[in-house]
Amino acid sequence: MVRSLVWLAVVAAAGFGGLRFAEAVATVDVGLVRLEGQLTVPETRQVQEVVDTVLARPGAHGAREVAAAIESIGWVRQVLVRLRWPDTLHVAVVRDTLAAGWGDDAYLTTGGDVVPVPSDSGVGPDSDLPILSGSLSDGAETMRIYNLLNAPARVAGLRIVRLDEDGVGNWTVAFADGLEVVLGSVALRERFDRFLVVYRSELADSPERVARVDARYHTGVAVRWDSEG
Repeated sequence: MVRSLVWLAVVAAAGFGGLRFAEAVATVDVGLVRLEGQLTVPETRQVQEVVDTVLARPGAHGAREVAAAIESIGWVRQVLVRLRWPDTLHVAVVRDTLAAGWGDDAYLTTGGDVVPVPSDSGVGPDSDLPILSGSLSDGAETMRIYNLLNAPARVAGLRIVRLDEDGVGNWTVAFADGLEVVLGSVALRERFDRFLVVYRSELADSPERVARVDARYHTGVAVRWDSEG
């Protein structure tokens, strides 16, 4: 019968490469779990619940089984589980880096994977994260397009806060200053570069006067001015 577990959480970076599992050793007599990783309180709680569930099952369980259960959590990138004599289970977790919000209830990693975040996380990830959404494109493709546009935007002093694809494949970029640019569905970088030329020469000094820019043209862009600007 599994004893009541004592948890010790240590805020530390787990330094190991790749996804690795320890040898399959019985964990039925575990009395202390040492958790390492730069995790939030809700994330720590989620790992604890997963480990507790595995160890509460009848029979002996191995470190591989515990590690596999933790790895199934969407935001976990790497996990290492070891049993240290006599009764300590060492768990090291590296979370995936969140790069953007994905719609209203999920997040994208730097690799474009869609991952959930514990619902009781309170403030959630950094509020400076852009919000991306793709009606036709998956997370990886949406992140690729974001990276394609973000580099030249930053050079121009613009910060992308939203990138949205509608139901027919048209992309719209929104910046922190309120400016929106419609790029359409093809030649996105070419159209974005054309917008940046106009932005630097005509719009940068008074972006608050611009409501929207339409770059879905073979040459030039159309600017809709804010009547209240």
